[in-house]
Amino acid sequence: MDEGQARVATTDRGKAGDLPVPTRSRMVVGWLLVLLLAAPTTSLLGALDAGLGGILGAIALILSYHLIVRRLILRRNAVPKPIKVCYTLASIALAVSALYASPARLVAFGREGVGSIDYQDRQQGSHGTYMQCYVQDPDGNVDQLPSGGACPHPDGTPVTMVYTADGIGGPLLGTKSSYTHAVVICAAGELTGYSLMVAAAVITGRRFAT
Repeated sequence: MDEGQARVATTDRGKAGDLPVPTRSRMVVGWLLVLLLAAPTTSLLGALDAGLGGILGAIALILSYHLIVRRLILRRNAVPKPIKVCYTLASIALAVSALYASPARLVAFGREGVGSIDYQDRQQGSHGTYMQCYVQDPDGNVDQLPSGGACPHPDGTPVTMVYTADGIGGPLLGTKSSYTHAVVICAAGELTGYSLMVAAAVITGRRFAT
């Protein structure tokens, strides 16, 4: 190597050394934190409340990207495009999965039976008034349907529903088979999301391994 090449190489190393190099321990701990935060804020929270899981899950994933991936793992180094793509697609998949986690939970752990329409009333919401339907499950418990709107049938009409004893996330009108699509979408979103997160972690290790 001649003197000119040596000077260029030294300059390049100086530029590359402006920011600290991510360490393997930071990568392992950081990506484990991302996965551990993603699970309760998307899947588990979505199983209790689909809307809340989708919204808070998306917020948690955005914060994890900026606070954990960019700062903790990469130490403010530029995020390689493959990692950005994997993380973005993973976040979308997990957010979609959270929206279907509640009916999927009911299909997996709930019971199917015949209850009845109990009553409906008008309630005040942040955007005005709306109708809310209440049903009685086969065990005699009265719960409101997760979605707002008038009851689909008159009071006292027998209806098939999927429900749980705790009433969380339901009940939902219909049979378990009518919500099979929710199970498929939820499972596919989980598998895709976490697989892409793992892929992003692997790419990080290969790009910044020291």
